[in-house]
Order: sequence, then structure tokens, then C-alpha cells
Amino acid sequence: MGRDPPPSGELRAVSPGLSLGAPRLDHAARWVLLAALLTIGFLETWVRIVLEQGAGAGSAVLLAPVLGAALTAVALTLQRRPELPIHDRQSDKIVGTTVLTIALMVQWLVLPRYAGSYVLLHLDVLAAWVFLLGGCVFLFGLRRTGAFWPAWIVLLVPPGAVRLASYAFGGGEWSQVAMAAFVAVVGPVAVSAPGVVRRLRRPDPGGAPGSHGGHSRSPATVVSRREAWRSAPLLIVVALLLGVAPLPQGIADRLAVGPPALDGPGQVIPEGWQQMDTVDYPWAGQLFGPSATLHRQMIRATRVRADWDELLRPRVAAVQSLTVSDTGVLEVFPLETTFDLSEARVSPPRTVDLGREVTARYRTVIDDGNLLTWSLLTFVWSRSGDRVQRVTLITVDNHEFDAEFPETVPGTRSTFARMVNLLLRGSAAVIDTNPQDKDLDMLIELGTDLVEAQWTSE
Repeated sequence: MGRDPPPSGELRAVSPGLSLGAPRLDHAARWVLLAALLTIGFLETWVRIVLEQGAGAGSAVLLAPVLGAALTAVALTLQRRPELPIHDRQSDKIVGTTVLTIALMVQWLVLPRYAGSYVLLHLDVLAAWVFLLGGCVFLFGLRRTGAFWPAWIVLLVPPGAVRLASYAFGGGEWSQVAMAAFVAVVGPVAVSAPGVVRRLRRPDPGGAPGSHGGHSRSPATVVSRREAWRSAPLLIVVALLLGVAPLPQGIADRLAVGPPALDGPGQVIPEGWQQMDTVDYPWAGQLFGPSATLHRQMIRATRVRADWDELLRPRVAAVQSLTVSDTGVLEVFPLETTFDLSEARVSPPRTVDLGREVTARYRTVIDDGNLLTWSLLTFVWSRSGDRVQRVTLITVDNHEFDAEFPETVPGTRSTFARMVNLLLRGSAAVIDTNPQDKDLDMLIELGTDLVEAQWTSE
């Protein structure tokens, strides 16, 4: 029960003189089906990667595991030992269905949770490779698919890990090329080394090429043609369900056309505020690119207002400007990666209009680790055409003159901790579902005045 007899072509394959044309054509047809479904089901993903690469996000490095897996598969094929022509179709269906379900869960349930880090993680790419794995189990069988498990390990390396590893080597194009080369080479080298050791320990017995113990090494598939193509409707339905899953909005969709560039890295301070201090962060070039700058201006209101502070204390705010050469850099590193939010809860973003066709996002943060509660308003715009800025306005609940503000840090490690918390503890651990919005009106007014000051200043 559940076992198919080996196809006649496989029994005849022990004779080198017999034709293998039909099995090869059927084998190729199954791969064409998988390639078509992978393209259709993740068409928007592939388009996004092309656009992100053009915007300077370096997303092409996410496809490095494809090359690595292909080379690993070739190395495995060259060293492949004879395999028994048996399989259990029942196991194929159980495992294949489970894997396809995981692909759907990643695309529909997990990816929306990490919408803010979409370009950094690209979980839809991971879902694509999981779908390919499930399709191979259905069309070629679990035994044949599992024989290439080292190639699947290379292919299923999380895209976010590839991205973060490339930036750990310094970022930039050369580090991405180096990371792609490493991923492409490590699989085949690892496979070749165990293959040499295995042959030294246990040489293959003599005999006719392509035969061993009466078992075939031909490429004929174990799953019959009829059984394989009966799985096609299920794979088509799953591909369509994956294709209609919405992807998160990108920064490029809300990039405003900004004013001309300034001589310095900061912003013109609007009337009613005065600059107290400035801070430059030298590590910005290492994380965001050699030409990137990160500048913070501490400003204080020159007048007191009861609606901003009941004790009539002058409010203090921080204006933080991250300037980069490519929009894609901001896509890869969202605002959360510049703060330590490993023990913080952030409210969902609220969209506000600051005039001049500039749209900002307002959020509040409860940082339990540093005992801080703060608000921030952020927007992105282009300046002088070839430069892009992410401007962030920050206020804290402590209205004293010497109040502590959140530190700006290269938060790669804290970002990872936050992602783990979200995965293991759920959204309640990282999202503030009941924000106070105390400084919403103040930040909208400050943001509106700041935007207008960039155009009206001489």
C-alpha cells in the first residue's frame, strides 16, 4: 500500500545502450512547471528585488544561495551513489503538504509581523524556496529530494542572515560580492570534501559504469509520470495563494521631494526654537555606506506653552538627520535599527501631513530596559536629487532641561533580539497597543515648521 513499482524505464536503465529520452523529457517538464509556478507565485517578490537593487539596497546578494545550491547540487550529482528504486508516495504527500503549508504560513502570517524589516529579512524569498522544496517532494519524491539535502540547506539560509553577514564584513558592493562568493563556494567545497573522505574509506566496487549492485544511477525519476502530474493542481492552487499575498509598503512609496541640500549635515532650525548642541556619529559610514552621515541637533523652545508643559518648562527636542546616497539603504535599515529597542514596545505608526507634500509617521516608545518613554516623528525626502534623508524628531516624557534622550546606536544586535521576541512572545512583547500620544500635537507643529523652514530660509 502506498508504494509504486519502479517505472520500466528505470529497470532498463542498467543497460547503457537503451534510450533515456522519455524519462529525461518528463523530468525536464516537471522542472519547467516548478519554475513557472515559482515565477507566478512570487512575481512581485522578484520585481521588488530588481527595484531594490536599482535603488542601492544590494538585494541581489539574497540570490547568492541559489548559485550556491545549484553548485552544491552539481557536486552531489557528480558524487552520487546508487540509490534503491523504492519510495512511499504516502510519505511524499504528507511531507509535501506540510512543507507547502509552512510556505503559506511564512508568506501570510510571519511576513506581516516583520513588515518594518521587510527588505532586511525578505521572508517572501524564504517562502519561495520552501515552496520549491514542497513542489520537489510532490513531483520527484521525498527520497530523491532528500538526497540533495546539502543543497537545500544552502538554499534555505535565511535571506536576513545573508544580508547581515554581508554588512558585518563592512557593507558596500565588495562585501556583498564577497558574501555571495562565500555562499556559492562553501556548499560545493563541503560536499566535495566528505565525498573524497568517503571514497578513501570505502572505494566503489568495480563494475560497469553507472551500475552498482543491480541498482540504477540513471536520472529516471522514481515517482511515476501519472502520480507526479496529479499533484500539479495542488501546486498551482498554492502558488496562486502565495501570489495574492500582499507585501509591505516600501520607503520609496512615501519618499517626498525635498528642498535643496544644505552646506552642513543638519536642518535649518525653525523660528521659536534654538540649537543647543550637535552630535555626529562616525559609525554611520560603516553601516549605511561610505558617504553616509548621521547628525543630531538638540534644540530647545524659546517660548513656553501650557499645552506642551503644565509647569511651563521650555520643551527640548532632538532633530536627527541620516543622509545617504541611495534610497535602498533606508529600505534595508529601517528606523528601528538605529535605536536599542530590544526591551521596548513601539506603537503602530500614525500617518500625519506636514505640508509641502511631506508625509510623516508618528510613534511612541516605552523602553522598559532604559526606563524611558519617548515619541518620534519621522519622514524621508530627497535633497538635490542624489541625496536622501531620513529626518527624525524625538521628544521624551521627562520635560526637565537635562532629561535623557534615547541613544542612537548601530542596533543590529538589538534588532535581532527584538525579532526573536516578536517570534517567540508575540506582538504584545514589542508593540504598544495603547499609546498615550502625549506629544503628537507638539511634534506635528514642530515638524510642519521644520519642513517649511527648509524652503523659506535664505
